[in-house]
Amino acid sequence: MTQGNTYARGMAHLLLAMLMSNGNTLRLKEILREQDFQNSKPAHVSVALAKLRTKGLLGRSASGWRITAKGKEKVRAFSLLSYFPSPFKGKDPANTVIAFDIPENSRKSRDWLRNQIKIFGYKMLQQSLWVGPRPLPANFMKRLGDLHIRKNIKTFTIRKNAD
Repeated sequence: MTQGNTYARGMAHLLLAMLMSNGNTLRLKEILREQDFQNSKPAHVSVALAKLRTKGLLGRSASGWRITAKGKEKVRAFSLLSYFPSPFKGKDPANTVIAFDIPENSRKSRDWLRNQIKIFGYKMLQQSLWVGPRPLPANFMKRLGDLHIRKNIKTFTIRKNAD
C-alpha cells in the first residue's frame, strides 16, 4: 500500500477498518487489503493476473485460473517467512543462548530469524548471538529445518552452578 493509496482510501475507510479490527494490527491490515482489492479496477486485476501468468505462477484453463507448481512453491516460500506468536511470558528466565552464522545468500531467512527471536523476547548480545527463554517451540525448530538453516544455528542452555 502506497502513501497515496492511503489518502485515496479516505479517512472514513481507515476509521472503519480500525474499529472493525478491535486493535488487532494483523486484522487491520487484512481489512485494508480486502478494501483495496474491492476498490481495484478490473483492468488492474487483469494486468496483475497476466503478469503472474507470464512469470509462470498462474495458468489459465477452460475452468478458470489455477496456481502452477512454481506458484505453489512461491506461496510456500512466503509462508515459511511468516512469524509465530511468542509462547513465553514476560518474566520467563533468559536461560538459552542462540548463536548463528547464516550465509549472505540466505539473507531473508537470517532476517526472519532475527525478527522471530525478537518476538520470542530474546535480547541481542551481538548480531548473531542472542539470549532468551527456553525451550524453543517445536514448530519453530521445524521451520528452521524447512528454511534449510537449522545446521547454521547452535543453542546453549545456561545453568547455574550448584556450589
